[in-house]
Amino acid sequence: MNTQKNYTLELLKLFASYMVVFIHIKFYGKMGIIMETLARFAVPLFFLVSGYYSFQIKPEKIIKRIRHLLGLIVFAAVCYTLFNIVIVFLNGTVGDIASYLGKYLNIGTLINLFIFNVPVSSVHLWYLLAMVYVYVAFYFVTMLRLNEKVIFIVSFSLLFLHILLGECLSALGIVVPIHIVRNFALMGIPFFALGLFVKKHENHMRAIPNYIIITSTIIGVFESIFSRYFFGRNELYIGSLFILFTMVCVFIKYSSIQYPHFLLALEGCSTYVYIFHLIISSVITAAYSYFGAYTQSSLIIFKNIRPILVCIVSTIFAFCITQLIKKIQHKK
Repeated sequence: MNTQKNYTLELLKLFASYMVVFIHIKFYGKMGIIMETLARFAVPLFFLVSGYYSFQIKPEKIIKRIRHLLGLIVFAAVCYTLFNIVIVFLNGTVGDIASYLGKYLNIGTLINLFIFNVPVSSVHLWYLLAMVYVYVAFYFVTMLRLNEKVIFIVSFSLLFLHILLGECLSALGIVVPIHIVRNFALMGIPFFALGLFVKKHENHMRAIPNYIIITSTIIGVFESIFSRYFFGRNELYIGSLFILFTMVCVFIKYSSIQYPHFLLALEGCSTYVYIFHLIISSVITAAYSYFGAYTQSSLIIFKNIRPILVCIVSTIFAFCITQLIKKIQHKK
């Protein structure tokens, strides 16, 4: 099995983390709606990449990844909890802090956390917990040596259920709560399994002609935007699957591209951009509120600059974290 580092894939992960930023921190007006809609491929790509890198790995490696993710979850949850406490304190009282911390022990909150992967500290961290659940499921699948066909039938059935409960029902005017479709079962497992499938058949995918990739991109863009405007906002669109197919073809067909050193240095930043972009956005927004000019035109300009600024600052922050981690590991 080819173990050479795919830097195109690593850079696509960073690009996907910027797309997550554009989902949470929107541009002003219609541009914000369009970017949020087209960015819906991003989190499925993260699951898919995890599956891609998990093809034929040993159970011990799965356990190692679970431990790493649990460490990230604790680290991220502590950071966001402390940040939220500071915000509550600045805007309220000590009693408000107690009320906030009480949410961690609420039965409904705990059900949402452990069943639907919705954390109190920050909702966007659901992905990390969902990824743990996916790896736990994959561990047992590996240990039990379940039939590959059964795995893919179950996974694609879950993906179909996701589309049915999401985009299809919204087209009929029925809105399903987002946490029902955005969790380890209906998003994590299907795309993780798709990553396994991609890795197994990547030589065949490398031969896919460019006109099919371009056509897939066009279909994905138009279907996603059409669905968003006529059926409403969804966590995933059928068009997102076409855009995801394009991303997969790109990192497979162009895996041997040589990139400038400064781009290669950004490897590993995607995780921390994903984790910390909301804190950084809050700090940037607070700075604008303190120093900004309070006019309609300046606010519009700020809303269009903020997502890009968050991407830049988050990348710098993530780079510093990855370099610090490398130095600590080197000393060990």
